[in-house]
Amino acid sequence: MKRRAFLVVVILLVLLPLASGDYTFKQIDMGVKVGLDNSYDVSERIVADFFVPKHGIYREIPIRYGNQRIALKNLQASDPIIKDDVSSGWATFRLGDADVTIKGVKEYVITYTLEIGDDRNRDADFFYYNILGPGWQEEIALLTFTVQFPKPIDPQNVSLTGGRYGSTLQQGEYNISSDRMTVTGRAQNVKPGEALTLYVDLEEGYFSEVKKFVDLTIPLYLAAIVLFILFVFHSFTLWKRYGQDEPFIPVVRFEPPTDLSPLEVGYLFDGMVDSKDLSSMLFYWADLGYIRIEELKKKEYRITKLKSLVSPKAHEQKLFDAFFRHGDGTSVDLKQLSKSTTFAKNIEKTKSLTRSYFTKERELKDQNAERKRIIPFLYGVLLVVFHAWATSYSDPGGVIFTVPLTFGIGLLVLTAVAIPRIFDSWMFARKRKAVIKSLAFLLVYLVSFGIMFIVYREEVLLSPALSLLFSLSGLGVPIVFAFLGAITAKRSSYAQTIFEEIVGYREFIEKVEVDKLKVMIESDPELFYHVLGYAVVLGLENTWAKKFDSIDMTQASWYIGTGGVHHPFFYASLANSLTSSAITKPLYTQASGSGRGPITPSFGGGGFSGGGFGGGGGGAW
Repeated sequence: MKRRAFLVVVILLVLLPLASGDYTFKQIDMGVKVGLDNSYDVSERIVADFFVPKHGIYREIPIRYGNQRIALKNLQASDPIIKDDVSSGWATFRLGDADVTIKGVKEYVITYTLEIGDDRNRDADFFYYNILGPGWQEEIALLTFTVQFPKPIDPQNVSLTGGRYGSTLQQGEYNISSDRMTVTGRAQNVKPGEALTLYVDLEEGYFSEVKKFVDLTIPLYLAAIVLFILFVFHSFTLWKRYGQDEPFIPVVRFEPPTDLSPLEVGYLFDGMVDSKDLSSMLFYWADLGYIRIEELKKKEYRITKLKSLVSPKAHEQKLFDAFFRHGDGTSVDLKQLSKSTTFAKNIEKTKSLTRSYFTKERELKDQNAERKRIIPFLYGVLLVVFHAWATSYSDPGGVIFTVPLTFGIGLLVLTAVAIPRIFDSWMFARKRKAVIKSLAFLLVYLVSFGIMFIVYREEVLLSPALSLLFSLSGLGVPIVFAFLGAITAKRSSYAQTIFEEIVGYREFIEKVEVDKLKVMIESDPELFYHVLGYAVVLGLENTWAKKFDSIDMTQASWYIGTGGVHHPFFYASLANSLTSSAITKPLYTQASGSGRGPITPSFGGGGFSGGGFGGGGGGAW
């Protein structure tokens, strides 16, 4: 029986440390020397007992209290310091060596200075400090502290609270020296998550060497409003003088835009060279007698060269030659193209050549207006930076400066890109796309507003009214100046003429009456095929096919496929099949073959307990 009791005691003695965790803190001695400039020279002696091998300890020190940022300086320690993070509110670091582990009792000494500065309270000064913060992860057997003040304090205005966050109960004990300039104390068996806070109410002016903080947030914000008005006025005058386009007067026309292929019309129509623009050239070349399209089996096609293309347009020549560099040089099966990285590269080169075609005498923008429109964007960048600085003056260097600055610059760029595209959609009568783009744009702004409002409200602790005002103005600046910069852009005389022709031709394709088409077909039996490539890039291939639903039309001489007579809707469907086979699949194959793997993140009046500044927490690693 005695032997059994002895074994139980031995087992308990062995397992007791393990049950309480891998380590514990035997003792922590805190020393704080308060300066007349409201700075604290802090020293920490931490004695840890590691039951299992550990690398060392870590500390989390708060560097923010309320809406006030605190400077952490002169950080030193008895062991190597590994700085992990300095966020908007915390400085986190480790002591130890990642390549070395220790076991047993280990002592650490840490010293640093906290520069509190002006507490911005005009009624009284105070010392409100967490001797121990609520973030410690293991029990502390013994905590001692010594706080030295530069001038005598009133013992009646001293309180020591401890326990879970928010507790107003006294925990531990403290003594005040006879000269009333030093407070010493201790607490035992402090549990994880508990804090110990010393509060001392001082008379106003106690910190006589503090440089008074003057909050210029509102004056600077008013200055930003004045600059905003001046910059808007100047930007508006630039638009009036340099950026007003000539009235846009499209006239319905029955012929394609002058000297433009479907590829070029598609690019001008939406500002990008997409897959349909490229595949439409197969219909264009077939209609001109350069190629024949043959269906081998379902959704598999062969393109055969009937005669060589010699074009002064580099992008058209590049695209034509790219098709016939494969196969036997005269014909090519489209499925062969999906296996070729060279074809995909030639497609990208074609896109670049298409964009560069519209330069010099074919420049789409008035260059004088282009130079002037940079000014509103520069005004926008300047005001975004000024606004972020003005509204974060009370919190220099904090997240409140970074967030408005990042969102402001980002939304300035986004708006500058989005507004012309929305305008173009309205101009080219693509109202559905214009509405979708506008709603997407609005959604981005609403999300951005919500994030900025939360930052102003929760991070800087501003009132709801000021948070709303600063968030609205922070997002309004990018909208206004990006808009002014966008409208200052002006079409060149060449672009004015070409865009009117494109819209006029689109009006014909979309709205021409069937009776008119019947008359036109009498003199041009292959009218459907002449227009097909242009209808594809303008998004009207089904509309164009529907108009021929009741019209007897000549079959395409350039197409060989299964079956006999092909309905107009067959060719509209063929456009999608050719786009997929000839362009989309090769580009997708090239892109998917060069992907990268995922990126993973790396390591990463009277007081109450935990309510003061400082303290933080710590643990082992």
